[in-house]
Amino acid sequence: EVLKIILSLVLFFLQDGGPMVLYENVKQHARTMMVWYLIPAGLYALGDVLTYINLRSFDPATLHLLGEMKIVVTAIVHQCFFRRMLNKWHWLALVIITVGCAFKALDSLELPWMSSITGTTTNGNLDHGGGDTTQDNSNNNQSAATPTIIPHPRLSNFGLIAIHIFITTIAGVFNEKLLKDKSLICINLQNLCLYSNGMLFLTLGMLMGISEQNDDTSIKQTLSPASLRVLFSQPSILATAIIMSIAGIVTSRFLKVFDSIRKSVAVALVVVSLPLLSRLCFGTPITFKMVISILMVVLGMQIYTSQPPPERVIDFSGDDGVEMMRGRKNKNEKEEGNETEFFLQAKQL
Repeated sequence: EVLKIILSLVLFFLQDGGPMVLYENVKQHARTMMVWYLIPAGLYALGDVLTYINLRSFDPATLHLLGEMKIVVTAIVHQCFFRRMLNKWHWLALVIITVGCAFKALDSLELPWMSSITGTTTNGNLDHGGGDTTQDNSNNNQSAATPTIIPHPRLSNFGLIAIHIFITTIAGVFNEKLLKDKSLICINLQNLCLYSNGMLFLTLGMLMGISEQNDDTSIKQTLSPASLRVLFSQPSILATAIIMSIAGIVTSRFLKVFDSIRKSVAVALVVVSLPLLSRLCFGTPITFKMVISILMVVLGMQIYTSQPPPERVIDFSGDDGVEMMRGRKNKNEKEEGNETEFFLQAKQL
């Protein structure tokens, strides 16, 4: 969150003006926007905590593919917020993507997962105590030096994923609505309000010990010089923080031009590369079910992107309903024109 605030400040000074302009904008809009962004910031903070909790229970590929089920939830929530109705091809594409994600989830519902609940063991490769004894004996010294912990998700872990999907969907759509409804306020100031609130909620979470693994860890130990020294001495952690910060900045600009549904569909592109990276980094096996699920996700993305954007439903009543409809129609045409121009420029780039 600190990196996001720094990036937003730098972009504000480069795009919107100097310190005096920032002071005037903060004086005029910050109080109202800080209140509005309490909702998405709190939901995003809770989603961040749940992300790290879920990473302890699922391998990255499975976690991401299960997370892609939020596309359907995003479509439903987006329709409620923006009154944009999807056609049958849109829904077919979203269902195909969801089925592909659920098909991959079957790998997590095999006997090794049941053994983590009942306490029994099997001969599967995912079992903590079982597995191929010949291989274990031949690699005894190597396994003792570098033990591999393969997550065994429980039923409660799937419930946490469902909660994570719901709250992050609400946060993303609500953030998109604020970006578009408050378009007169510069996007960098809105990002500053969002990330400042997010840092506040995450700090409260640390004080409450929400994401701690044990009860012996306190916030003083977490923020101690020794802990910070370890944090900043890890290049991989710093690289992850920088990448995620840039992704947050880019996401806000994407939402301002496009919408949350297309963002979710576009993010699904990583299902092609993530299993390969997960195999290289964590040794996660690439199964037949994973290949089928990836093909289904790609097919669903192709169907969705081949369709025109969802149409907005207008239901006005009263004497001035016709004029409101005309104004909204002109606004929609302007928005679609901006989206088309942006898409053509991005395609050319």
